[in-house]
Amino acid sequence: MQLVFHAVKNCRCGNVVYVEVPQREELTIRCPKCGASVQFSVDEFVEEVKLRDCEVRDWERIGALSTTVQQMVLQALESGRAPKGLWPLLVKLRDVGALICT
Repeated sequence: MQLVFHAVKNCRCGNVVYVEVPQREELTIRCPKCGASVQFSVDEFVEEVKLRDCEVRDWERIGALSTTVQQMVLQALESGRAPKGLWPLLVKLRDVGALICT
C-alpha cells in the first residue's frame, strides 16, 4: 500500500489530462494530444491510497465489519485505490492478516 496524489484537468483542446505523483507540489505538464502546457496547483491534488495487489485472506474478520465498511473495503480492493480515510483500517486489516498485499 502506498500513499499517492492525483489530479485530473481538462486541457483547452478538450483532452482530459491525468497526473499521479508521490508528493503534492505545483506541476506543469504537456498535454499528450496537443502539446499545450497544463498547470496543476497544490490544491488540485487528491490524496489516496494505491493498493497494488491485495486480497482477502480472513473473511471472518472482514465479515465482522459493518456492511458499509465491508463494501468500501471490497470496492477499494477491486479498484486498487482507496480514499485516504480508509488507510488506517486497511493497514490494521493487513497487520492482523485479514488482507495480504504485495
